[in-house]
Amino acid sequence: MRIKVIAISIFLFLGCINERNEDIQISLSKSTAISNAVELASPGVVGIYRSQEIVLRTWRGYRSMKPVSSNGSGFIISEDGYILTNAHNIRDSFRSSVITTEINVSVVIPGGKTYDASIVGLDMISDIALLKIDGDKFQYCNLGDSDDVKVGEWAIALGNPRNLISNVQYQPIASAGIISAINADFNLDSQSGKLLDNMIQTDASLNPGNSGGPLIDSNGSVIGINTFTKSDSENLGFAIPINFAKKIANELKLKGAIDRRVSFGLNARQYLYGPDKDQIGLFIDKVDYNDSARNEELFRGDIIVAVEGYKIESLEEIKIVLIKLDARSGDDIELTVLREDSFENVKMTLGEI
Repeated sequence: MRIKVIAISIFLFLGCINERNEDIQISLSKSTAISNAVELASPGVVGIYRSQEIVLRTWRGYRSMKPVSSNGSGFIISEDGYILTNAHNIRDSFRSSVITTEINVSVVIPGGKTYDASIVGLDMISDIALLKIDGDKFQYCNLGDSDDVKVGEWAIALGNPRNLISNVQYQPIASAGIISAINADFNLDSQSGKLLDNMIQTDASLNPGNSGGPLIDSNGSVIGINTFTKSDSENLGFAIPINFAKKIANELKLKGAIDRRVSFGLNARQYLYGPDKDQIGLFIDKVDYNDSARNEELFRGDIIVAVEGYKIESLEEIKIVLIKLDARSGDDIELTVLREDSFENVKMTLGEI
């Protein structure tokens, strides 16, 4: 009996040792993965500094100059010095009573060297800006595939929170967490004009100044641009998926701006329909078949009730849906229309304005 007790005790003791060893191995694996990822991505992470003056118009008509400055984060995406960051790091959404002057942007790379940056283009709706610094052979971040991101994976935020990189020889500050959620959608912000959808949510700590910096995976590849937090919550940070950011950056590089203007080639107005006349759609009064839009499947009298599955009740809602879809002229979309007494799905191609 005593031998059995001793044997069981030894077995339990060895089991505890094995569990402890596994815990240590997991901890070491986590530590190694995060530190390796930070080491790979850090050379391409930069501090962004903006300065400008604004002119304030008072109710008495007086004007006064006020200096404005801010700091944020960004990351180099090519060896010739192209940099991604948030648009709000470069330009604020000022009131109409404010006149802005020329924006001066400087970039500090790891080690402390400072460069003047030119603004290649920015898009306030997606909150993405593309900058350029002169030079070559810059160390840059590897851009990953945000479509492969899964909830529960490691996520590391790198950047310049509260301008702390100046205290650590201009090396980026890192905070680690996991991917908490994907495809987080937010409505159009009426004040800023931003529409941020399909966001990556992380519990990695984000602070003022982290905006524009990279969210990286355990391989050191960028999967998103850290953009904002929920101020009334803890550890709720959101990043723009890098695949979407790459598309915007390419367009900014080519055109300097994002042109979302499109034509439907039709006139429509709000209209009540349904047995109780309690549903709202858009009644088509006229279809211009000579417009640049391909709208041959639409007819006068059709009632548009949805665009790509999104229920719409106004022209403004159509605009929001097209922004959500990141649609451009030449893109095909599907409309759901009420025609006589049945719903039909029809295709059209957005035209140029």
